[in-house]
Amino acid sequence: MPAKEKSPKKASSKRSAAAKQPVKKQPAKKEALAPAASTAGKPGDLIVIESEKVGSPPREGEVLEVVHGQVSVSYLVRWTDGRQSLIAPGAGNITIFPSRTSR
Repeated sequence: MPAKEKSPKKASSKRSAAAKQPVKKQPAKKEALAPAASTAGKPGDLIVIESEKVGSPPREGEVLEVVHGQVSVSYLVRWTDGRQSLIAPGAGNITIFPSRTSR
C-alpha cells in the first residue's frame, strides 16, 4: 500500500495577507528636515571654510554677527588676516567650533 504524500501546510490567512502587502517606509520626521540649532554659529565662534584647491590651507575666522535671511544664514566674519566679509556658505563646506567663553 503506497504511503500518502503529505501536502505542504498553508500559512494562515493573516500571515499570507500581511505578506502580500508592500512594506511601508516610515515618513521622515520633521525634526530631521529642519536645520539643527547646534550647527548654527553665534558671535565669537570660530568658523573654518575648506579650500576648493587641493593643498591650500582652510580659511579661518571669528564670527562677528549672524544674519538670518529668508532662505539661508549669512555670517559676518573677521578673518585671521584682519579683513571682514559677509559670507553665506554652502552646505558641507564649513565647520563651526563653539567659542570657549560663554556670552
